[in-house]
Amino acid sequence: MNVNTETTLCISIAAKPGNFGANFHNSAYKQLNLNWVYLPRKVIGAANLERAINGVRALDIKGCSVSMPHKETVIQYLDELDSSAKNIGAVNTIVQKENGSLKGYNTDLYGAKKALEKAEIKGKEVLMIGAGGVAKAVGLAVKELGGALTIANRTYDKAKELSKKLRAKVLPWKQMNNSSGYLLVNATSVGMKSPNEMIVMEDVLRNFVVVMDVIIYPAETKLLRIAREIGKEVIPGTLMCVYQAAEQFKIYTGFDAPEEIVKRTLKAFE
Repeated sequence: MNVNTETTLCISIAAKPGNFGANFHNSAYKQLNLNWVYLPRKVIGAANLERAINGVRALDIKGCSVSMPHKETVIQYLDELDSSAKNIGAVNTIVQKENGSLKGYNTDLYGAKKALEKAEIKGKEVLMIGAGGVAKAVGLAVKELGGALTIANRTYDKAKELSKKLRAKVLPWKQMNNSSGYLLVNATSVGMKSPNEMIVMEDVLRNFVVVMDVIIYPAETKLLRIAREIGKEVIPGTLMCVYQAAEQFKIYTGFDAPEEIVKRTLKAFE
């Protein structure tokens, strides 16, 4: 890669950045012979988040991907929101326009819908655990695909707030062990820090047909491994992640992400 004064820069910001975005975007730039580069950066705390966004403006950074825990907090530092970001109340993609203004998007919605479409959830009961930035996108995807959504969260008030926005039901946390339905979604970070963690007990998984986890590291969480072992259909977070990245790439560059890169990335997670 020949980086020079004409190179267009994109970055990602997260408390715990990974290499997925850099690998995907830089491979796609190379495939299309674009003079672009993508770099992941660590940003911790609200004060540093504001400085980072000011840096995006000052350094003429074209695109900025946003990961946990900044997807909601970052909105206050932007000039404009796309309808997807407005509807969800979270941003995972920022584009700097020619006039220097920053516009926020949410491609998690697109990624979630692509990941869920094969599950055929229309008219079926879906229990989503979590009420944060990713959960907002997944929950909206479920609703737009016609699923009957119920939300559970350790903090009941957050679940209640999101349920009102999405016109969903709420399941109190203490009733989790008695839950059942068609699709169970883990939209929390449980299972990311420790491969031995699982958001629900195995007995709960037996009450569902399909299990989805939004986590991408590890690609197969304990939740998905146990679900697969007991014969459940699983939807890994890597599907949602790759498809949202492809949509993000298109927003940044104006080009479709090369299909070869998308397929290769999905296969690498298998």
